[in-house]
Amino acid sequence: MIGCLIAQLTGGVVEAYKVRKYATWTLGDVRKVLVVANYLFVSHRNGVKVLTLPKLKDKVGDRRLFEYPTEDRPVDVEYYGEMVYIATNPPAAPTVYVVSFATKELKASLTPAGTIINTDISSKYLFVLTSFGINVYDLSDPSNPVEFGDIPFSGFTGNSMKVYFPYVYVAAGLNGLIVFKVEGNSIKKIYHYKPPDGSPVVDVEVYGRYIYLACAKGGLKVLNVEKAQNPLTYEIKTEKPVFTLKRHRKYLLATFGSGGLKVYSLSRPSNPLLVAYYSNSQHLYDVDVYKNYILLAYGTYGILNLVSSAIR
Repeated sequence: MIGCLIAQLTGGVVEAYKVRKYATWTLGDVRKVLVVANYLFVSHRNGVKVLTLPKLKDKVGDRRLFEYPTEDRPVDVEYYGEMVYIATNPPAAPTVYVVSFATKELKASLTPAGTIINTDISSKYLFVLTSFGINVYDLSDPSNPVEFGDIPFSGFTGNSMKVYFPYVYVAAGLNGLIVFKVEGNSIKKIYHYKPPDGSPVVDVEVYGRYIYLACAKGGLKVLNVEKAQNPLTYEIKTEKPVFTLKRHRKYLLATFGSGGLKVYSLSRPSNPLLVAYYSNSQHLYDVDVYKNYILLAYGTYGILNLVSSAIR
């Protein structure tokens, strides 16, 4: 399906943006995608697999790319310092596997308390969001993570987390947005915001001083953190709730489950402008970007690869 939007941009100039399907790749129930350089890391039903972009091939010449099977479907995957960090929730215990990208050798296993929700890497630290809080690991030696500290939660659970070091942004459902800061050897809570309409916050993204909140009641809220008294500067109402947010340069991509994908320009960060969309019938779980290709985790349908003139 082709989605086309005529958007009024600046100075009365009207431009048409299109998103069209480029390719698909079926390899199990895909829930997470991560773009690193020219590679796509895919978390699917049986583990993690790496493909080359944009043609989605699993080989470079005669060499098969990284693949690592897991007992339970990974909930997230990260890459840093030639290591792949695979977060899973098997029956025995939540585990983050640290695996060499080159040799596929298991280097370490991390077992944080509580169910793992998602992970993120920023600076030299691995952050693991669980149902109990956040565990932080020092990756000075990427193959041997060392516990740096933790942030225990009381009275709430995080839905998702984004890290732009030294700041950690947690979408905390009915508890709104909570921001922590790494200062020296400690991690401190520095900001808390609850939407006035009581809408649960399910995901968060950041661009400069602006924070973008995906809200379960439908809509996107824009905060300016420099405005302490009234940080809410803009709201975008949507027919369906936003599930995930992904910022790529000056663009914000929002998935709406079975309600499709929308791409917003952040040329004016306080006022995101819708520049493209894609409609679908099945659930979209995650999104990432490679050049002008949009990679979508499409559940049992695998990977959906879109090409867009909207992202430059």
